[in-house]
Amino acid sequence: LIVLAVISAGYAVLYFINGELFQKSIEKFLALIIEITPFLLIVFAVMFINFWFIKPEIVKKYLGEHSGIKGYVFAILFGIISVGSVYVWYPLLKDLRKSGMSNKLIAVFIYNRSIKLHLLPVMILYFGLKFTVSLTIVTILFSLIIGFVVQKFSIDTI
Repeated sequence: LIVLAVISAGYAVLYFINGELFQKSIEKFLALIIEITPFLLIVFAVMFINFWFIKPEIVKKYLGEHSGIKGYVFAILFGIISVGSVYVWYPLLKDLRKSGMSNKLIAVFIYNRSIKLHLLPVMILYFGLKFTVSLTIVTILFSLIIGFVVQKFSIDTI
């Protein structure tokens, strides 16, 4: 609420100082809201499904500390196919963490979001197939290393 009050006060001051800049700011803000709303709706739908249908035992089995290779595969694949800004995924990841998803698999998921399926053809066009495949494989391998490092140094606070 404090952040909201400070931002609102800033907009109020801007309105009186520079009405044109205020108008542009509001337009950009509304454009951003319109852009991220579909992704937020998807994430909230997934969170709803997660809340009602995915039990902690299932999360622990497939994404928990002892999920093994299948946990890594799921985290890598879901990270690659996830769309939208990463911050809209944070609430879902928090819920999954509460249900038993390990820190290392959260890190693997977030790291693999840098692989964009829809951009791979463009990357191949500009850099070639060999480079694109090499970079994708290295990204996946480093996501596993990052997962281990995060697990080693993270403290569970939830």
